[in-house]
Amino acid sequence: MQLICDRHNALLIAIVALFLSGMGCAIDASPKDDAYHYMANGVDDQLYNEWWYFDVEDNDTSFQVVYLLSDPDNISSTRKIQVQAVVMQDGLPNIMGQHQSRGYGGDRNSPMFDIDKSGFSTEEEPNLQVWGEALDSATGDPIRWDLVYRPTARPWFAIPVQVHIGHLKGDWIKWLVYMPSAQVNGTLTIGNSTKSLRGTGYHEHAWGRFVLSDPQIIRASVSVPLDGFSLAFAEILGEQRVAFLGIEKDGKSIVFSDKQIKLNYSNAFGNMMTGIFPAAYNVEADNGDYTLDLAVDVQKSAATALDYQPPLPSVLVFYQVSILQGTLESKLGEKFSFQKQGFSGFTAARHHPVFRRINSS
Repeated sequence: MQLICDRHNALLIAIVALFLSGMGCAIDASPKDDAYHYMANGVDDQLYNEWWYFDVEDNDTSFQVVYLLSDPDNISSTRKIQVQAVVMQDGLPNIMGQHQSRGYGGDRNSPMFDIDKSGFSTEEEPNLQVWGEALDSATGDPIRWDLVYRPTARPWFAIPVQVHIGHLKGDWIKWLVYMPSAQVNGTLTIGNSTKSLRGTGYHEHAWGRFVLSDPQIIRASVSVPLDGFSLAFAEILGEQRVAFLGIEKDGKSIVFSDKQIKLNYSNAFGNMMTGIFPAAYNVEADNGDYTLDLAVDVQKSAATALDYQPPLPSVLVFYQVSILQGTLESKLGEKFSFQKQGFSGFTAARHHPVFRRINSS
């Protein structure tokens, strides 16, 4: 039995090392990996966070929604069981909605989660039915969505094993890019107006035990389905830096580890009443077989906050629509260039204005 365990551990270490080296394929994922993961341990349950993020872009309309579970057993008395929805339409003010609940339901074996009138489930594998309702924070009108996500790229683990991301000993996160690219169909209703959506989407899922306001997170994603291309990137800054970048092109997976990724801000920060966020940045990546030069230019941004009692800082979250432009080149000289509207985001602690700065990596 010990020999079997040793072999299993050695194999796991080899797989992780292969992933982090940037060589070969990303680690594949199954529907069970996109399921609900919380299980109380009686030690640090107040630090548990899990979220499922979905987005879709259809011509003049961009929609983003997050299903958030934070401190599920309310040990800290600041539990967050929330649905957050953001609608950005050309020429119109951003629409933001939120719903806070006291309860939730989930399935540990398949993608299924619900918060009152919102949730997602497997419609017909590998598709997901995504629905929900939240109230417009400005008008009180209901925002409703009923969408079907059909994946057009394989799922992969961006962070397949627990990594330290904050400043507490033993904190950790795992990150799954379950739908790097998806075809999305359905409806979006705002008040009494219903719009049909038929566009390109993305879905990721992360979970772990850490202080939600501790790490600073920058993320971006884009896909060009007609070219068989998708990209997902994130940088997490805590006590240490963690970053990932994964690409799929024509069915081939290309991954870059944090040491192979460099991020540089190329523009002054965009000022908003609610805080400061990176308005543009460049990503350079090289894993020995491929290089990527990527520019992310934020076009639209909507901010929301998760409030906590002082002295804990609130969590400031920016939902963004961005233009991602770049060139992927192999060591053999093959090149693929893209320029496409995608999504990005920025999450950080909300401090006193005197500390309004972002640490550059």
